[in-house]
Amino acid sequence: MPLPPCKPITDELLFKNKNSAPNWKLVQQFLHDEGQLSKAQVCRICKQAIEVLKKEPNLMKIDGPVIVVGDIHGQYYDLIHMLKLAGNPEKSNYLFLGDYVDRGIFGMEVMILLLSLKINLPSKFVLLRGNHESRSMTENFTFRQEVLDRYDEGTYEQFLEVFDSLPLACVVDEKYLAMHGGISPLIQKIEEINHIERFKEVPLDGMFCDLLWADPMKDD
Repeated sequence: MPLPPCKPITDELLFKNKNSAPNWKLVQQFLHDEGQLSKAQVCRICKQAIEVLKKEPNLMKIDGPVIVVGDIHGQYYDLIHMLKLAGNPEKSNYLFLGDYVDRGIFGMEVMILLLSLKINLPSKFVLLRGNHESRSMTENFTFRQEVLDRYDEGTYEQFLEVFDSLPLACVVDEKYLAMHGGISPLIQKIEEINHIERFKEVPLDGMFCDLLWADPMKDD
């Protein structure tokens, strides 16, 4: 077996120039081989992604055909396998429904690759927020500790800003409404989703909370 890379990718290979998007194919293979990006590179990818995400509405729209992906939960190698089976991201539309981190031990790799893809393919690659993309969940599960073990609190804060920037729902092919959780009884018209202030921690109740948390269940 080949040894893991012992040094980060150089900025010249990763970004080409100071204004360019990261080379997502290089990122995918480097992380697959158990390489580790530098803190500066991770934070740069986060900042680039935040710039893209903050321009998007709470309620995204994407045309079919589209590949819809559920919870990944830190399973980086499953994500790579899925991308190979489902279709080339440069030629397919993808909608991810959240819960990228926690439980699995490769949450950082999952986030770095997905953000790299989002930066390169903003209209073809929709990333929604799940309930685990929050301070409360990542502190009680594994993602915060995963980041601290490899980087520091500042890097963790960068990922939290990414989480706060993620859209909340998506209309697929003008037919289907997709979100991580469920439809809130407080939402009477779909346009109301765009009125939510999303750039913050997930609240404990209300429309924002329901879109990420509400699971269908019997009312006993």
